[in-house]
Amino acid sequence: MFRTTRRVRRVAVTTLVASSFALGGAAFLAPTAGAAVPAASCTVTPGPTGSVVITGEGFTAPRKLNDGESTQPLNVDASGNFRETRFQKNVNYTVLAVNEDQNFIFVNCKVLAKPSPDSPTSKPNAPKNTQADFRQGFKDGYGAGKPAAAKSCDSRPQADKSQQHSDSYWKGWGQGVGAAFRQACNR
Repeated sequence: MFRTTRRVRRVAVTTLVASSFALGGAAFLAPTAGAAVPAASCTVTPGPTGSVVITGEGFTAPRKLNDGESTQPLNVDASGNFRETRFQKNVNYTVLAVNEDQNFIFVNCKVLAKPSPDSPTSKPNAPKNTQADFRQGFKDGYGAGKPAAAKSCDSRPQADKSQQHSDSYWKGWGQGVGAAFRQACNR
């Protein structure tokens, strides 16, 4: 009888795992009657260096992380959260329960898209090439060039290109510095 119960339990868990993978979502076991358990979630964020950051919340320890090739223990904190950084073999990860009585036997991690260099999210204030940019650049360049020219006509200030501005702005900035130097040094 003990063997039959174990076999039935194994078939039930295997069926649950297989159906979850087939549906592509996370499968959750129902909590005991009357208990409200928050949903556990897991996300995978690809990094720029070929690594992935895997984060989760709503889990009870102990847990393991499966990457399709191996399973390793997770460090789940007292709040039920974890954060792992791995070099990317793949981006398909699953958080597995260690004990049978834990909620959320397994949760498939959702992959967040890596922002492309041209996407608006990677450049929140993407500059535009407009006349207003040129005028603002000229004004800023003139403002930087005037005190520099007053100190010495031999060294012009260099633009701080770490700031995000359009090409029009930088052209205006250079012409503004030039105008300030011509005015101060060609008398």
